[in-house]
Amino acid sequence: MNKCLRLILCLSVLLPLLTGCWDRRELNELGIMLGLGVDKDGDMVRVSAQVVVPNEVSSKSGGGQGTPVTQYQASADTLFEAIQKLTETSPRRIFMAHIRILVFGEEYARKVGIYDVMEALMREPSARPDYYVMVARNTTASKVLDVLTPLDNIPAEKLFSSLDVSFKTWSPTTAITGDELLNHILTPGIQPAITGIEIVGDTKKSGSKDNISSISTPAKLNTTGLSVFRQDKLIGWLTEDESKGYNYIRDNVVSTVSHLPCRNSGEVTFKALRTKTKREAKVVNGLPIVNVSLKNVSSIGAVECDIHIGSMKTIRELERDSEEKLVELMQESVDSVRRKFHVDIFGFGQELYHADPKLFKTMEKDWDKHFENLDIRYKANVQIKRVGTLDDSFKGEMKE
Repeated sequence: MNKCLRLILCLSVLLPLLTGCWDRRELNELGIMLGLGVDKDGDMVRVSAQVVVPNEVSSKSGGGQGTPVTQYQASADTLFEAIQKLTETSPRRIFMAHIRILVFGEEYARKVGIYDVMEALMREPSARPDYYVMVARNTTASKVLDVLTPLDNIPAEKLFSSLDVSFKTWSPTTAITGDELLNHILTPGIQPAITGIEIVGDTKKSGSKDNISSISTPAKLNTTGLSVFRQDKLIGWLTEDESKGYNYIRDNVVSTVSHLPCRNSGEVTFKALRTKTKREAKVVNGLPIVNVSLKNVSSIGAVECDIHIGSMKTIRELERDSEEKLVELMQESVDSVRRKFHVDIFGFGQELYHADPKLFKTMEKDWDKHFENLDIRYKANVQIKRVGTLDDSFKGEMKE
């Protein structure tokens, strides 16, 4: 009797532990998808999956005989039907847990809208929401995912890494993840803005190994400006300066390089070391006012004019000129978005909601119209902390 009890107790402890592999998937049965492209195909959704070729990226097998990735495509009425339909051509089941980049074709983003795809991916438990989202400019997502790239031999990894580095070091670009994008679509008082990606060069060689067999790559992937959305549909693009202004206002600038014309002639180049922007809304006499305050700490990178960098007076003049330029950059970005797109991509509505929820509720349905007449006040504070290893430039001492 005691033996039976002990056996039952042991089984009751061990059996729950044996269920851990009920949904196991062997690696040799899976196709690891790193890049997902979504395009319009008539009335259907065309899905492009960039899948890793294990033998070509494995150090043990040697690799190098073919391309490191392959692309499978399928069209269906919905996203996941198309993904499941990929098995008609793929010998393996597509595994979505490692998606690094999601690319929407421009036509799809303009005519269909991105919400249904974003919701479907957020609902799918195997897809993590930390992938970056981009919009293919003047091309399709499938063509973007078809470009082989040097340095990173897996194009999806290149897109992810390039965007991650770019938005941290270059102010016209920004990175937005899947969960952040869906939040911008659903939250009142802000509309989405997504970095664009375009193909530059000879697209005929973009998908072959010839594209990475020379020093100068025939076809390149280039991040370009920000796309502007109304709810979930693409309505236009920002220029480089407008994208900079947007990122300064949204506090997306980590570090960047910019130039400023000297008061006589030539230019001074600045390296932004730290940038912090605060947006604060308040209500005065029943009307909303938004204050945008930017603090910037920079160093001087290059001097191409005849000024005395060692002089505190010169430093103060450069700081004031830089402040004026930053205020102008932010103001022109807002004015351009108001004039061309009539949507609040800056999140000023969110700031008003935090300041006065009752007032915002009365404006929420027509917030984009209120945004066009919103009183926005800009302020910039620039501090130049470093002038490099030199004081004054040697340019004036060069021999004629």
